[in-house]
Amino acid sequence: MAEPEAKAATGQRVRTVCSYCGVGCGIVLDIATGGDGRRTVAKVAGDKQHPANAGRLCTKGATHADMLAAPGRLTTALIRGERGAGPAPAPVEAAVTEAAVRLREILDAHGPDALALYVSGQMSLEAQYLANKLAKGFLRTNQIESNSRLCMASAGTGYKLSLGADGPPGSYEDFERADAFFVIGANMADCHPILFLRMMDRVKASGAKLIVVDPRRNATADKADLFLQIRPGTDLALLNGLLHLLVEGGWTDPGFIAEHTEGWPDMPAFLEDYAPDRVARITGIPEADIRLAARWIGEAGEWTSCWTMGLNQSTHGTWNTNALVNLHLATGAICRPGSGPFSLTGQPNAMGGREMGYMGPGLPGQRSVLVDEDRGYVEELWGVPKGTLRTDVGRGTVEMFEEMAAGGIKACWIICTNPVASVANRSTVIKALETAELVITQDVFAETETNAYADIALPATLWAEADGVMINSERNLTLVQGAADPTGEALPDWQLIARVACAMGFAEAFTYTCAEECSRSSGRPGTRRRAGTCAGSRTSDCARARCSGRPPRAGRTAIRSAISTTGSAGPWPSARTAAAPGWPSRRRRGGPSSSPVRTCRTANSPTTTTRSCSTRAVCSTSGTP
Repeated sequence: MAEPEAKAATGQRVRTVCSYCGVGCGIVLDIATGGDGRRTVAKVAGDKQHPANAGRLCTKGATHADMLAAPGRLTTALIRGERGAGPAPAPVEAAVTEAAVRLREILDAHGPDALALYVSGQMSLEAQYLANKLAKGFLRTNQIESNSRLCMASAGTGYKLSLGADGPPGSYEDFERADAFFVIGANMADCHPILFLRMMDRVKASGAKLIVVDPRRNATADKADLFLQIRPGTDLALLNGLLHLLVEGGWTDPGFIAEHTEGWPDMPAFLEDYAPDRVARITGIPEADIRLAARWIGEAGEWTSCWTMGLNQSTHGTWNTNALVNLHLATGAICRPGSGPFSLTGQPNAMGGREMGYMGPGLPGQRSVLVDEDRGYVEELWGVPKGTLRTDVGRGTVEMFEEMAAGGIKACWIICTNPVASVANRSTVIKALETAELVITQDVFAETETNAYADIALPATLWAEADGVMINSERNLTLVQGAADPTGEALPDWQLIARVACAMGFAEAFTYTCAEECSRSSGRPGTRRRAGTCAGSRTSDCARARCSGRPPRAGRTAIRSAISTTGSAGPWPSARTAAAPGWPSRRRRGGPSSSPVRTCRTANSPTTTTRSCSTRAVCSTSGTP
């Protein structure tokens, strides 16, 4: 059993991580005691020892204390006696029991797929793990979705199809070594400001070129050496057109392609459709600018690409990722200092959720229910009978709410997210919540758009009020320490999930005494693991930790690529497939490699890094919409 967690005292400075975007900046909290005796955060400063930000903070990070002191907190549970009635305060334990009883009744009456969980990239790693464990291992529903599906599924699936695993091969340290930056579909200056500053430091110090692709001239574009103002929806044509010019200009790396890729002979014929004059007409970008961008990429010793929602939130977002990764594979600019395709995450722990497998077929440690060996490992880990984990996968967030609105899903448990305010087709979400027999919400604030439809609302803690782990865009793990006292009866998300699970009859698998114990249960060191597992890399002490430096990077020879045509996002076969290029009539799906992925780790948290440096990659051909 884990030792009791230590508590920060008044006057103590506590090191933790920012709760906003996926950059994952380290911060230091000054703890004070308020008039009511509660420990509060009096001041926030950047952590100069943290590898993500070295002390820098943006406005949001610097004003954390104000957010922690914001009014309107949910201090107790709320239960609505009947639809249309107002919610009444209730003890948390009573609400947990009520939630468990009603979930169990619906499960027994209608089967597992009548239950849905909708979770978040803002939850701690422990909460994400337990939500996925409960849904797939014990409720056996395939209806678990996350708000990350709406922003990161394209990047995650694109990485899997192209590189064999959803483990970004880049790191923030690459920004200090790059000779060119290619930013597409991302306004880093506004959305990832600290990372943007690191990029601009390199630009100013070395003269590295900055190419920005966006339909709008935003704050990032204002700093670009070359701004490509693209017509919306034509990114794929531009990326294929750049590859055409890299081949034409002799800027590819034949040695890397021959040694580390498969299927390249199909590419030149495919790229004939992407001559620069045609790409210029499709994208609205002057041909001379397209040629200049290709030359700067081709002549760069090292180059890094960054992207986010502008590429991901598309009907062909996965192909956008594939096409961008192709540029790196063709030039050999991957898995070496200064080079790599770098997907930027928006939420503070969206990468953690991807590691824990809370989207689609995912299982903890970058595993998948579609892989026999992965299912067997996780079933043994969770202590459930062989065959428990299902291989039929839910269709996605939007479809989940559509199914709920149609009456197929009877109960929905929404944790740390506000879909009425954030999911597209708001009327469908509202109809879904009104149609469902049971809506459970779990939030820190009382008056949210989604809480208005809740039958049961459970009070959760803010990030600085509970222990946990967060993973940032570069897969750097940082310990979050419970430095401030929660309001009222609020409990950490992982505790609420575990208590409901126990009350449903799963106590043997969900009894934990602290966040560290929950973390340890998510994997066993020494067991064969697929790319990116976090097991064995967490801090050994949930209460006391020190920042460490980053590990050395693996060399470029660690990567193995396979070039094949890919189709739409979705499940991939276990065997590698390659096909003639074409879109969409001859599309084929690539598959992940069976080869293991080496992870590089450091000890002595709160920051620990897992790096996916040995992958098998798919370079895919894609067409225009």
